[in-house]
Formats: sequence, structure tokens, C-alpha cells
Amino acid sequence: MKIKTPWNKPYLLIVANLFCNHQCSYCIQTKSSLDVRLNPRKIDVFAVLRFLERNRIDRSVKLMGGEATLHPDFEVLIEGLLKLYKKLVITTNLNGKWYRDFDSALRVMKSWGPRMQWNTTYHPAWMEADVYIERIRRMRDCGLQVGQVATTDTADLTPQTAEMLDNAAIGWKLQTFTGRSPEGRLLPQTWDDVNLKYPQLYSAKKYIENYHEYTQECEDANYADNVYREEWVSCTTSKFLIGPDDNVYPCHRHLYVGDTHYACGSIHDSEMKDFRFRWHNVLKKWTLPCNTKCNPCDFKSVIIRPTGRMNHAASSPAHRRKAS
Repeated sequence: MKIKTPWNKPYLLIVANLFCNHQCSYCIQTKSSLDVRLNPRKIDVFAVLRFLERNRIDRSVKLMGGEATLHPDFEVLIEGLLKLYKKLVITTNLNGKWYRDFDSALRVMKSWGPRMQWNTTYHPAWMEADVYIERIRRMRDCGLQVGQVATTDTADLTPQTAEMLDNAAIGWKLQTFTGRSPEGRLLPQTWDDVNLKYPQLYSAKKYIENYHEYTQECEDANYADNVYREEWVSCTTSKFLIGPDDNVYPCHRHLYVGDTHYACGSIHDSEMKDFRFRWHNVLKKWTLPCNTKCNPCDFKSVIIRPTGRMNHAASSPAHRRKAS
């Protein structure tokens, strides 16, 4: 069977905001730059719609946060995206202010129709299981397209709650844990973690060349002694990520920490004339130099090759900010 390389399919994602109504200890975004879930930045809805009208990166678009429904212009954003794209996928916790009057929320959801897919994640510490189950059932009864119905495999999920969700016959699944351990470390951390716990997510042969140690490539920026690689790499990724600061990023790692040194450009530059890196419109990919380690959720979708250049991280803007 032929394995598709990452640039066969672009991945267009809008991170509308990073603030969230939950404060899960295992969240992969925690402490990426202080606590990004408290980051007040929110995407300029009209700017992103203008940009995507000019640049159709993909035939579908994904939307997430934080919790994207907390964005003050959430409904305007959804309606604008549905005019541009055949399919919209949103990841949501089905909780928070927008869902408070669920009858009203459901009427709006129905008006958006089946072209919108709802990927949901249940968080036991912040919501009763029977409330989540009822909302999933009502959404399906209304003909909405509900994709993911899952809970992350953490200590917050008791066996009793898991049994209740499983018996509810709502298509519930236990989601592989790729967030933070109780000690605060991002997982997976080692090749043993990858090979034993996450073989369906990562493949050393597919995603990496000429490296043997997972920790050389993928590390948590806040717990590592050095966030920089020993040498520069050439990174190829098909991710086109639009952050809440209105910048375009090639990966989650730089978006989460707000590392604008690696931002490709801004959505306010709709012609992409001043973009730092070039998006290949045919192959649908970036190829860019990088000297920082990867976030675990990026690592499975990039190809990195050593270039042999020496790392001059000590003189980089990011290093100077950290040192000060």
C-alpha cells in the first residue's frame, strides 16, 4: 500500500482563540507560553474571511480553540466560512456560554446544516456525563453531523463514567492521551512511549530521517533545558495554521508559544506578498528551515531532514527573550 506523504493533503486550521472555559491539568496547551488558555487574543473574523476568499488553501476548513464558541464573533465566523467552504469541522467541548441555552444553540446549529461536522470531547471534571449524552443525542436527532464523541484517557475519567458513556450507545470512544502527564510533561516523551503506547500515531520510518532519539526531535519547550536543536533542519509540513494573533504558522509549536520569528505571514496580507516562507500552491506545503524542537502533535505530520548548519540559537531573538 502506498503511504501518502504529508503534502498530498493540506491541513487548514483556524485557531479562533486560545482562551477556554475549562482548565484541564492535562491540556497540551498549558504552559506553552505562560498559560495560553488565558491568552486574550482572538482572531479578526473579517480579516480571516477576506484572506480565505482570496486564498482557498483547502476544500475544507477546521476550527478550534481554546474553545472556539467563546469567540465574540463565533456565529459570524461560522456563517462566513460556510459560504466559502463545502465542509467545516469544529472541535468543541459542548460546554460554556454559547451552549448555556441549549435549545437556542441547537436551532442555530440546525440552520448551519450537515456541511458542518461537530467533533466533541467530553471533560469529566467540567461537565456531568448525562448532560453530555443528552446533548449528543439531541444533535443527532436533529440530523446534525456529529463526528468525534470521545474522552481523553486521563485520571479524571472514572470507570463508572466510562461505563455510562459506553452504554449510552452514542458512538463514544476513549481517546489516546497525548497531553500532559500528572507531572506536567508532554506525552509521548520517548521512543518507548511511541512504540508501546502510540503506534497508530507515530512512525519513525515515515516521519524522520537520520535520527535515532525521539527526544532530539520532540520536547516540551518549558521543561527542556534547551528548546533548540543541535543542528538546523529542513522541515516540510502541509499544515496551514491561522492563529488568534492573525498570523499564519506552519506548526502548532510556534503558534502556541507565539513565536512570530517562525510565523509565515499575516492574514492581513491577503496577497501573501510579504510572507517569510513560501506556500507551494501545487504541492500544498511549506518547506522552511527550523532550529527548534517539535511539539508532539506536529511531529507525526512533518518530515525533517538535517541540513548540517550550525545552530546559532544564542543570538536568536527567541533566545534573547528567554535569557532576559
